[in-house]
Amino acid sequence: MTSNELSAQRAETKFIADPELAYVMTRYRENHDFLHTITGLGVTVPEEVALKWYEMVQTGLPMCTASALVGHLPLSLSEKVLLYNEQIPWALACGRASTFFMNIYFEQYLEDDISEVRKRFRFSVAPP
Repeated sequence: MTSNELSAQRAETKFIADPELAYVMTRYRENHDFLHTITGLGVTVPEEVALKWYEMVQTGLPMCTASALVGHLPLSLSEKVLLYNEQIPWALACGRASTFFMNIYFEQYLEDDISEVRKRFRFSVAPP
């Protein structure tokens, strides 16, 4: 998380009146950063799009679906080829195989070996 300048803490979600729903969305945003680390994805646009495909499979959230389906538009041809041929197939498979990420308290595993955490929750590393 440090190498990608990610944080385990996010500001509280705004524009959601229900406190429970606001918490869920804040937690989603926090877990999104953990997902970058556990999947090996950086924070470039192609990697964000690949992560949105993973999140779409896991959550079905409209914002994930929209990002997954249109996020590729500004990418170069070579980035699109990598996304279509390697990263999307990985995201679909990993999304189906791994534990539902919203149910993982990632903070509990910060000191654990990342390969053991991946194994425990059935995460695979994304293609480079």
